[in-house]
Amino acid sequence: MIYLTCIIIYLLALVAVGIYKVSSVKDSEDFMVAGRTLPWFILVGTLLATWMGSGSLFSGAGLGYRNGLAGLWSSGGAWIGIALIYFISKRIRNFGMVTVPDIFEARYGQTAAILATITTVIAYTTIVSYQFRGGGKVLSMVSDGMVSMESGIIITAVFAISYTVIAGMFSVVYTDVVNGVLMTIGTIGALIFLFFKVGGIGEIIAVAESAGKWQWFGNWAAERTGDISGPIIAISFFVPTMLLLMGDANMYQRIFSAKNGGSAKKAVFFWIIGVVVLESAISMLGLTGAVAASKGIIPDLVAEAQTGILDPNALLEARQSGSESVIPAIARYSGLPIVLGLLLVSTMMAIIVSTADSFLLIPATNLTRDVYSRYINPKANEKQILLISRGLVFILGIIAFLLVSQFKTVLNAAFTAYNIYGTSITPALLAAFLWKRATKEGAVASIITGASVTIIWTYFLPSWSGFSDMHPFLQELTYPAAGLSILALVVGSLLTKAPENESLVQFFNDEE
Repeated sequence: MIYLTCIIIYLLALVAVGIYKVSSVKDSEDFMVAGRTLPWFILVGTLLATWMGSGSLFSGAGLGYRNGLAGLWSSGGAWIGIALIYFISKRIRNFGMVTVPDIFEARYGQTAAILATITTVIAYTTIVSYQFRGGGKVLSMVSDGMVSMESGIIITAVFAISYTVIAGMFSVVYTDVVNGVLMTIGTIGALIFLFFKVGGIGEIIAVAESAGKWQWFGNWAAERTGDISGPIIAISFFVPTMLLLMGDANMYQRIFSAKNGGSAKKAVFFWIIGVVVLESAISMLGLTGAVAASKGIIPDLVAEAQTGILDPNALLEARQSGSESVIPAIARYSGLPIVLGLLLVSTMMAIIVSTADSFLLIPATNLTRDVYSRYINPKANEKQILLISRGLVFILGIIAFLLVSQFKTVLNAAFTAYNIYGTSITPALLAAFLWKRATKEGAVASIITGASVTIIWTYFLPSWSGFSDMHPFLQELTYPAAGLSILALVVGSLLTKAPENESLVQFFNDEE
């Protein structure tokens, strides 16, 4: 009961901050990009807290639990993505827009902007849905089932939606700083405690090696059916995360919120450090949790989840679902000091809500600016735009809630969304700032190809009788989707007329 009470109090505190900040929202730019006033240290906190959501806390920790060191391949994609963004962060800020479709319209025209908006709404609403699932899982576990999974999902959705509706970006960024600090303390503190409880690094390595988890490609190949290698699976986790990060509209919207180009670049530099430290700690916490389970310190999550299941595909899904609960299990059953346990579960819940509201704000902003203000009511005043923005946050939140039942695990939902967005949007988005030869025809071809291949490989091709006979490289969605999307961008651009140099100046501005 004390865990549940603490979580509710913390969530109420976040909503109170949103109510306090509502007076700061004077117009739509305040709601969407915090008035472009954020210093670098605030940007670091909000970038870190936004990226570290359910994808890290559940699927990242679950990969560490099941696959050990190899789980870092997923995190590594984000690290490389942030490092690449560092070099163009000034250009992004100096471009000075509000949304990713703004970039597409200025660089590639209306068709590309509309496609970017549609893709973003689909992918980001899916991401919000698994934040709700993650919150429900935390509340159910720490309350020993007193709050059911379904009730926990509803509670999470209510807090996330109301928190975002109140004050938009202003309510998000400042609480993100506190959330980021507390999450770092809670995660690293829990890892240190559990590290000593299981017997230290020597014991962790010994147990992990015996289970095939102390190697770079883990035991992924052994988990899957068919002739597929660990490296192919590893890169299939690495690439979608990298592509999502490099095209993440949350990141662009926060960089647009920076005071200037120098603040944006400095924030991205420290963001890299924070993500490397935290995602490594979360993955190691998952692996150490597996060692703790082998010693009976916490329940064996995978064994419990897969009991009585014979179908190979259902077995893998059960393993994923069970292992994703490792951090709540550590907080609840490992004997963690009560203060550290309360800190860990409260910040887990806060980060889930914080990530959910960020991913709600992006599609709502896109629909408001790129559909409503542009096509439905071009003469809308600031009061109307704010009302529509808040209304769309509410509607998209409800849609995300309805989507929760479509995905059985956080990992499945995460990588479906990562692939839809990363392969459709990221190649053309990066090309806008890096490749002067990119054209609107190439961008449109890239978006359509990435989305089409992702949908076909996810929902239709696996049911084809010959799918299992394809080369394992082609069975993993990431490779054909990303490869064909980039190919479409390059070929489509080279076969069409190059853009005028005058139209490119705003995309290659490196001023401080």
